[in-house]
Amino acid sequence: MVSIPPEIVPDLQAHLDEFAEDGPDGRVFVGPRGGPLRRSGFRRIWNKVRADVGLPDLHFHDLRHVGNTLAATTGASLKELMSRRRDLEKQ
Repeated sequence: MVSIPPEIVPDLQAHLDEFAEDGPDGRVFVGPRGGPLRRSGFRRIWNKVRADVGLPDLHFHDLRHVGNTLAATTGASLKELMSRRRDLEKQ
Protein backbone atom coordinates (compact mmCIF):
# COMPACT_ATOMS: atom_id res chain seq x y z
CA MET A 1 0.00 0.00 0.00
CA VAL A 2 1.30 3.44 -0.90
CA SER A 3 0.08 6.67 0.65
CA ILE A 4 -0.39 9.40 -1.93
CA PRO A 5 -1.01 13.04 -1.01
CA PRO A 6 -4.23 14.20 -2.69
CA GLU A 7 -2.40 17.18 -4.19
CA ILE A 8 -0.44 14.95 -6.57
CA VAL A 9 -3.33 12.72 -7.67
CA PRO A 10 -4.05 14.84 -10.80
CA ASP A 11 -0.37 14.68 -11.87
CA LEU A 12 -0.22 10.95 -11.16
CA GLN A 13 -3.39 10.37 -13.17
CA ALA A 14 -1.98 12.41 -16.08
CA HIS A 15 1.18 10.27 -16.01
CA LEU A 16 -0.84 7.04 -15.94
CA ASP A 17 -3.02 8.24 -18.82
CA GLU A 18 -0.09 9.29 -21.00
CA PHE A 19 2.79 6.98 -20.19
CA ALA A 20 1.78 3.86 -18.24
CA GLU A 21 0.62 0.52 -19.62
CA ASP A 22 -3.10 -0.15 -19.58
CA GLY A 23 -4.79 -2.36 -17.02
CA PRO A 24 -4.42 -3.05 -13.31
CA ASP A 25 -1.18 -4.99 -13.86
CA GLY A 26 0.32 -2.50 -16.32
CA ARG A 27 3.71 -0.96 -15.63
CA VAL A 28 3.70 2.60 -14.30
CA PHE A 29 7.08 3.32 -15.90
CA VAL A 30 7.96 1.91 -19.29
CA GLY A 31 10.89 2.28 -21.65
CA PRO A 32 10.89 4.62 -24.65
CA ARG A 33 9.34 1.95 -26.89
CA GLY A 34 6.72 0.89 -24.35
CA GLY A 35 8.51 -2.20 -23.07
CA PRO A 36 10.10 -2.88 -19.69
CA LEU A 37 12.30 -0.10 -18.39
CA ARG A 38 15.91 -1.21 -18.68
CA ARG A 39 18.71 0.03 -16.46
CA SER A 40 20.70 1.47 -19.37
CA GLY A 41 17.65 3.27 -20.78
CA PHE A 42 16.60 4.52 -17.38
CA ARG A 43 20.04 5.93 -16.65
CA ARG A 44 20.09 7.87 -19.91
CA ILE A 45 16.62 9.33 -19.26
CA TRP A 46 17.36 10.02 -15.57
CA ASN A 47 20.56 11.90 -16.45
CA LYS A 48 18.71 14.03 -19.01
CA VAL A 49 15.92 14.87 -16.55
CA ARG A 50 18.44 15.81 -13.83
CA ALA A 51 20.22 18.14 -16.25
CA ASP A 52 16.94 19.62 -17.53
CA VAL A 53 15.77 20.55 -14.03
CA GLY A 54 19.18 21.84 -12.93
CA LEU A 55 19.89 19.09 -10.38
CA PRO A 56 22.81 17.18 -11.92
CA ASP A 57 23.94 15.78 -8.54
CA LEU A 58 20.53 14.35 -7.58
CA HIS A 59 20.61 10.60 -7.03
CA PHE A 60 17.51 8.50 -7.59
CA HIS A 61 17.80 7.27 -4.00
CA ASP A 62 17.45 10.89 -2.81
CA LEU A 63 13.78 10.76 -3.80
CA ARG A 64 13.17 8.31 -0.96
CA HIS A 65 14.39 10.91 1.51
CA VAL A 66 12.26 13.60 -0.06
CA GLY A 67 9.22 11.34 0.24
CA ASN A 68 9.81 10.73 3.93
CA THR A 69 10.49 14.42 4.57
CA LEU A 70 7.22 15.36 2.87
CA ALA A 71 5.37 12.67 4.83
CA ALA A 72 6.86 13.98 8.08
CA THR A 73 5.89 17.57 7.34
CA THR A 74 2.29 16.51 6.74
CA GLY A 75 2.06 14.80 10.11
CA ALA A 76 3.29 11.22 9.62
CA SER A 77 4.34 9.68 12.91
CA LEU A 78 7.77 8.21 13.55
CA LYS A 79 6.20 4.75 13.41
CA GLU A 80 4.70 5.50 9.98
CA LEU A 81 8.00 6.86 8.67
CA MET A 82 9.85 3.78 9.90
CA SER A 83 7.23 1.56 8.25
CA ARG A 84 7.67 3.41 4.94
CA ARG A 85 11.42 2.85 5.17
CA ARG A 86 11.06 -0.88 5.84
CA ASP A 87 8.61 -1.22 2.95
CA LEU A 88 11.02 0.50 0.56
CA GLU A 89 13.95 -1.65 1.66
CA LYS A 90 11.97 -4.80 0.82
CA GLN A 91 11.63 -3.73 -2.81
